[in-house]
Amino acid sequence: MRRAREIPSRDAVRPRMVSIMKRIPGPVFFLVVFALIALPGCGKKDVRQDRMVFNLDEVFMRKERPREEESWKVKGLRLAKERDFIGAIEAFKRHVEEEPEEFFGFNALAVSYKNLADHSLAMTNYERALEFTDSAEERAKVLANIGNLYYSANKPQAALGYYKEASSEFDRNPFYRILIARTFISLKEHDRARKVLATVEEKPQALEKYESTEDQGGGYFLLAQCYLALGEEERLLKYAERALKANPDRFVPRLRRELNDERSLLYTMKEDRGVKDILTRYADKLSLGSWLEHSEGLEATSGKKQ
Repeated sequence: MRRAREIPSRDAVRPRMVSIMKRIPGPVFFLVVFALIALPGCGKKDVRQDRMVFNLDEVFMRKERPREEESWKVKGLRLAKERDFIGAIEAFKRHVEEEPEEFFGFNALAVSYKNLADHSLAMTNYERALEFTDSAEERAKVLANIGNLYYSANKPQAALGYYKEASSEFDRNPFYRILIARTFISLKEHDRARKVLATVEEKPQALEKYESTEDQGGGYFLLAQCYLALGEEERLLKYAERALKANPDRFVPRLRRELNDERSLLYTMKEDRGVKDILTRYADKLSLGSWLEHSEGLEATSGKKQ
């Protein structure tokens, strides 16, 4: 009968293992030890912690983090610019909820309601805006906007009072004096309008300081319209050109529209050589092509100046 093989005791095996290890070169010995330690751990990670193992393909295919959503204030301004005033009102309402003591939100709501011809809600929000103004400049803006509300409702005398108050609050901005002059013109008080405009002429470039980037040239354009109504063509051309130079994107198309709108006072200047020269000069900056003279007026073309 075959004798069962005896299992050597731990004390018997230990001297033999020590003898074998002594014969293994140093570098190989450390590699073997490292493998014996690392391999069991790796096996456990694969079985028990497989969720920690990531796929490099997934890492490189991850999508970029989406951009932060625009604020309610920015969204309202964007929608108002796109003339979506209903959407703008909803956005500005949310902005007011976030900033309930800031004049901007109420002022923006009022402007939007005015553009929807809801003068009652416009006035309500202008009054709230006035409560939260922090400076004379902010207060003057709101007062002038209230004046515009009355002016658009064909109530120039009421508008005049607000324009004067705005100018008194912040006299450094000559735009309010131009609004006063425009109102005097509508009231047929031309001499008073000229006196006010003479004070603006002392330093017209001050208009640019208080205009936002998008509104650049607005004061010059209104000044040109005042001089048009007063029959002063030289000054009309001077300030119309300044408006186009400051903001051709806005005022080249606007001037063109008004020249072809029979309801506009500028329609009377449709065939004026000086106006055509100004348009030709600044239309090229918009890549709109040249402005050619036709029997029906000015038309934009895609060609070069001829």
